[in-house]
Formats: sequence, C-alpha cells, structure tokens
Amino acid sequence: MPGLWHAVARLSSLLLVVAAGACIPTHTIQPGPASPPAREACFKLRNVDSFTPLHGRYVYVRVRSDEHYLLTLDSIYPHLKTASGIAIEGGWGTICSDTGAVLVFADYDRPVRCRIIKVEAVESKDAAQRLVEERTTPRPKG
Repeated sequence: MPGLWHAVARLSSLLLVVAAGACIPTHTIQPGPASPPAREACFKLRNVDSFTPLHGRYVYVRVRSDEHYLLTLDSIYPHLKTASGIAIEGGWGTICSDTGAVLVFADYDRPVRCRIIKVEAVESKDAAQRLVEERTTPRPKG
C-alpha cells in the first residue's frame, strides 16, 4: 500500500505544478507613452461646460476657462458611456475629491447616483483618455 500512496502523492504534485502553470499569462502588455501627470484639484460647478464618459468609472469634464478634469467614480457603471442627462449634485458649488458630490445620470430613464471620489486636473481630453487606458485592465486581443 505504501507504493500506492507514493504514486498518488507524485500525481498530486504533478497536477499542482500543471495547474499553477495554467495561471501564467500568455500575453504581454506593452506600456504606452507615459501620460502627463495628473494632480488632485477642484473646480467650480457653475463653470462646467461639458461631460464625456470615458469608461464606466471615469468621466472627463471640461470647464469654461479651458481647464480639464478627470473624475473617478466610486464604482463601475456599465451604462455610463451611453447615459443621458449627466449632471453633478452637491459639493457646495466647488467639486473636489471626496466632498460628497455625486454624478447623476439617466440609465433607461432611471436615475443613477455615483459618488465622485477623485477629481484630477489633466492637460487635455487626450491626456484624460490616456490615464483611463493606463488605469483600466487591458484585455488581450483575439
């Protein structure tokens, strides 16, 4: 019987090694050009010119004085990119990171409220898009 236990132990070890090898990624992710740095900032709500959802968790905001901001929301909202009626509530007129301000939008005529957890000043909409691409999980093509 000891021979049988040794065979089972060896087979178990072999299966463990094979299973661990299955977790090794089969693709590599090439880093893109570095994005310009973003810094936490605040903006006046009354000066907002436009909103552009870039991802289910990130929204680009353009302010009238040609300032650009990237908002990070508390969770991923899958329908945000196709949302209508985007607005910001709260924040006492000034929107900063973690001040209780919320982004509100209509999802199939149902209001959705998303807490804004981070506000970052960025150089442009393109810079915001690059940051979002760096922060979101890349998916292999194919």
